[in-house]
Amino acid sequence: MDLQVIVENLPYMLTGLRWTVILAAVSMAGSFAGGTMFAMLRLSPWWWLRWPAILYIDLLRTVPLIMVIFWVFFLMPVLTGRATTPVNAALLALILFNTSYMAEVIRAGIQSIPKGQVEAARAVGLTHLQAMRHVVLPQALRNMSPALVSRFIALFMGTSLAYIIGVTEFFRAANNVNNRVYRSYEIYGFVAIVYFVCCYALSLLSATLQRRFAVPDGAGREARAGAIMLRGRQWGAQAGTTALGRLTGPDFRRPE
Repeated sequence: MDLQVIVENLPYMLTGLRWTVILAAVSMAGSFAGGTMFAMLRLSPWWWLRWPAILYIDLLRTVPLIMVIFWVFFLMPVLTGRATTPVNAALLALILFNTSYMAEVIRAGIQSIPKGQVEAARAVGLTHLQAMRHVVLPQALRNMSPALVSRFIALFMGTSLAYIIGVTEFFRAANNVNNRVYRSYEIYGFVAIVYFVCCYALSLLSATLQRRFAVPDGAGREARAGAIMLRGRQWGAQAGTTALGRLTGPDFRRPE
């Protein structure tokens, strides 16, 4: 086994690994934003918002990622009338595909919060959006943090499919080296080790977050509930003060 070929081509393959990390990070950020939006639409009480979100989520989750990459790469120039770069097409495809999975993760995280907390937040004066922002979503984010890391692992591995449209990410860079030197065992063995190390480190992070954000029992749970209710009372007091100020303002005074 000749490891010298890996040392000689390491800078080129690390450049491809850098693009892999960029694709995964940007796609994760975009799919988290899109997943949050579709999760809210999925939970909407209005059918004309809920059913399009359900259709999008179910459609994208039932097709392979490589098909979505092909759709975006070949269909976007037809729809926009302009050619798209392989990197942009890969980013858009990864975001669209991963958004469908992120929406379900975020929806499950939101639904894991007891409804009584939302009702209590509304009772102390918070609006629905304020209750979601200050009560539900912070706790939901803690609950779904391990699942988010797991989705990032899947996304990190899924970036290797971007090579099919010409993106020189880590796998394609290694494939280019192999096509030049014909040392398959060394090159692809190195690729497997790098993917294993990266994904295993992320899996350890997921396990750590799962232990760190485990739902506390007893006094810990009561303390968290007390903090949430205190925040709700503060927002309720602020809302009440604002309303009282409006009622006692010059527009509501009795004319003399």
